[in-house]
Amino acid sequence: MPKNPFTIIFGIEPDSMIPRNKEYMQIVNDFESPSPVSYAYVITGVSGCGKTVLMTSIQNYFTTQKNWIVLRLNPDLDLYESAISQLNEYISLKNETVTDMNISIAGIGGGLARRSLSDNETLLKKLLKEAKKNNKRVLITIDEASNTKSIKTFFHSYQAFIGETLPVFLLMTALPENFSALSNAKNSTFIRRLPRIKLQGLNNLLVEDKYMEIFSLAQEEALPLSKVVNGYPYAFQLLGTLLWESDKRSVDTSILRKLDAMLYDGSYKAIWDHLTEKERDVVLAIAHSKESSIKEIRQQLNMESNQFSPYREILKENGLIDTNTYGMIFFTLPRFKEFVLHIEEYMLPELL
Repeated sequence: MPKNPFTIIFGIEPDSMIPRNKEYMQIVNDFESPSPVSYAYVITGVSGCGKTVLMTSIQNYFTTQKNWIVLRLNPDLDLYESAISQLNEYISLKNETVTDMNISIAGIGGGLARRSLSDNETLLKKLLKEAKKNNKRVLITIDEASNTKSIKTFFHSYQAFIGETLPVFLLMTALPENFSALSNAKNSTFIRRLPRIKLQGLNNLLVEDKYMEIFSLAQEEALPLSKVVNGYPYAFQLLGTLLWESDKRSVDTSILRKLDAMLYDGSYKAIWDHLTEKERDVVLAIAHSKESSIKEIRQQLNMESNQFSPYREILKENGLIDTNTYGMIFFTLPRFKEFVLHIEEYMLPELL
């Protein structure tokens, strides 16, 4: 049996992936330039839009380049310790041992001596200077960054590193609301000015073409599938998986219900949980709107334009709504309206 070309696991590059060539080439070309416009980028977008997949594909490319060292840092761990440990696998310092272990006798047992924050910063700087001597460039990647003290502290060091012309580049992903909190924190001017790659929906024609290729469909057969997906990468993978595993080539009620359940568990419930109470009220009003007009939605909420506008901008920034049509609002995510109405009808009151 042929291998399923789709995947429902976040962050993995599936065989059926629709590449984001424009965003990919922007970052790769800039980092490889002798005079980069920016040494750091942040990829943002709603959950399931392909942030991690894009970052992974860029990581994998630079891993194959002999003059590059790629460090994949976990934001939940000590970023300095992780960077030092990984970089030390490629770069060694003369007359200096990069280790945390220290044997001590205190009654019984041993001990663990840890370097101070300033020691770690100094040691990482020495390793980066050594990388520069060896004509190596270092790419640091951080997936799902958020407003934590660890990341903010590390960013201050990173800013100092590039100020000293050290060859260190940074690529990270973040949900829009998490990056907003991080960039608006105190003393975060550098973070606020980072170039952002905000991922939009996939090109519907490319979605059609991929379904046509994989399932041997005619264009008129692939079009309904593309409409269901509505450019959402996670839905593209989920629907493809459901069709592949059921050996179907069209969407029926059974497929839609399974798709709704998978979207609920894998993405939409987490998106809902991150909304404030007022944002949920606005989302519910959009879901109940028959005309999708801003006027109708505001009337439901009993809001004046100046009261409504901030919520509209937040939901737009977070990738949940499309406001490109004057005076209208539409959900960007496929079947998100059905999800919201389900939440309203079936979930416990405290979740509303």
